[in-house]
Amino acid sequence: MFRGLNLRQTILDCVCIALCMITIAVTLILYPRLPEQIAQNFNAAGEVTRYGDKSVVFVLLGVLVLMTGSFSAFLRIPAVYRNMNVPWTIPWGREPLLASVCKDMICGINLCCTIGNVYLLYATLRERLLLWLLWLPYGASIVVIVWCLVRMRKICKS
Repeated sequence: MFRGLNLRQTILDCVCIALCMITIAVTLILYPRLPEQIAQNFNAAGEVTRYGDKSVVFVLLGVLVLMTGSFSAFLRIPAVYRNMNVPWTIPWGREPLLASVCKDMICGINLCCTIGNVYLLYATLRERLLLWLLWLPYGASIVVIVWCLVRMRKICKS
């Protein structure tokens, strides 16, 4: 199951999957106690602008499962992490190192997106969204991408 992943990648992937499963379990346990109408849309100030049926929770859970599952699957598909489309020449023998950095990037993005989606579900149930808190994990994913691209460039230059 975790063949080809180093310890850090395995731990990050397990954390994402566990966070997703815990969120699903807690949401399903709390679902009968939810009001019939929950927040469905927020404005820029984080205030509720539209309410919808509580079944909207299942859409958010679906997005959470789809994104976490997709990134976890990408870690296990060699065609995804071995075919990096970088604008520089990859030196002979450096492909495995670049593939490992690419898997690090997938793990980091998975963690950031999972945390962001869990917070979005939490904000929907609490009917209060703090936009800066929502954009924090998504901004962190941009930092992860840039950091990994810098690492890839250094590997190719040496």
